Amino acid sequence: MHGIDEQITLRTGNTEDIEAVYKLNRAVFSECWSRTSLYSALESGYDLLLCESNGTLTAYLLSLTILDEVQIMQIAVSSDYRRQRLASRMTESFMNAATDIAAITLEVRLSNNAARACYAHLGFEEVGYRKSYYAPDASGNREDAVLMTKNVK
Repeated sequence: MHGIDEQITLRTGNTEDIEAVYKLNRAVFSECWSRTSLYSALESGYDLLLCESNGTLTAYLLSLTILDEVQIMQIAVSSDYRRQRLASRMTESFMNAATDIAAITLEVRLSNNAARACYAHLGFEEVGYRKSYYAPDASGNREDAVLMTKNVK
């Protein structure tokens, strides 16, 4: 756990940030994206919001806007910075900057109660499930995703 007096900043990411994002992606997710996939996502119009502490990447939010809807694809927070509201702060900043957006959607693992509570606190509602959405784990089980939406307009 890091101290509260650290300088936490948010900024827009770009392709020059791919290596740091890739490393955090691998550390956080069992199903990580490749460097090429992350690079292609940014090149094709995905948006990247970075959270840094004293210049070091601590979290990121990757999203895709289609017309007036935004799909949050990933939110990743370094294990050293969990439980410090970074995901909430990034999502709030992201929502405040979203203009002409009608809705924001995301999927979260059914078992990820902390994330589900965080998004519910931010006004997201659980609107459905995607059965067996995630790749099989070591025991062959495929976890469901909870679809969450926040209407902005």
